[in-house]
Amino acid sequence: MLKRLLNKNTDQSSLNDLVMKIQGGHNEYESDLIEQYIPFIRKTTSKVCKRYISSTEDDEYSIALIAFSEAIHQYSPDKGSSFLSFASLVIRRRVIDYIRQEQRRRTSISMDYTETDKENMENVAEVHASFQEYHSKLENEYRREEIIHLQENLSQYGITLAEVSEQSPKHKDARENMLEIAKTVINDDNLRETLIEKKRLPMKQLMNEITMSRKTIERNRKYIITLTIILMEDYRYLKDYLKEWIS
Repeated sequence: MLKRLLNKNTDQSSLNDLVMKIQGGHNEYESDLIEQYIPFIRKTTSKVCKRYISSTEDDEYSIALIAFSEAIHQYSPDKGSSFLSFASLVIRRRVIDYIRQEQRRRTSISMDYTETDKENMENVAEVHASFQEYHSKLENEYRREEIIHLQENLSQYGITLAEVSEQSPKHKDARENMLEIAKTVINDDNLRETLIEKKRLPMKQLMNEITMSRKTIERNRKYIITLTIILMEDYRYLKDYLKEWIS
């Protein structure tokens, strides 16, 4: 039955609709959907681990399967991205979380071992330093994955990060004004839905909600759309960066 609903030529909207069906109680589709997207799950996991992933030997694969199921039940088209784009972000995060936990566990074991031998205190410091370096790399990996996901989202609007950087307001008050406009779009169902469906800023509708010149909005259009996407999506690190940039 699933093959009639979903095949290799299925577009993103049909896949999104199928995910909505599962969320609505049609759980019989879930296992088949997961099985069909095993190549996607393995490929996404391999990108994070930077090696071949075995479905029988690697714990990361099991983590990724659980993450894909989690994505099925947490996905919301209101955020603007496709299901596979969202699932990719969830899988990458969960696998990175697992890697971090494993590294922390190994570090703890190393610490317990070396503490019993006072002559190896230098090794303790080395372990600490190694863990801190690894933790920093994982944090950077999180940010990188969010940026990749953001780039994928922006491409649907015909926007590049380079363009956003060029258009970014230089003054704090201007950035704060653009942030308020982005929040206005998010909090208004019609504005938000038009942005997501039409992939453009609903200028006419927006002008009825704010007291800023149309010329100013047009000049900052790409920046506003980017802010809106960042606020709608589950971008932990980009949101933290956004706070620093706006303030």
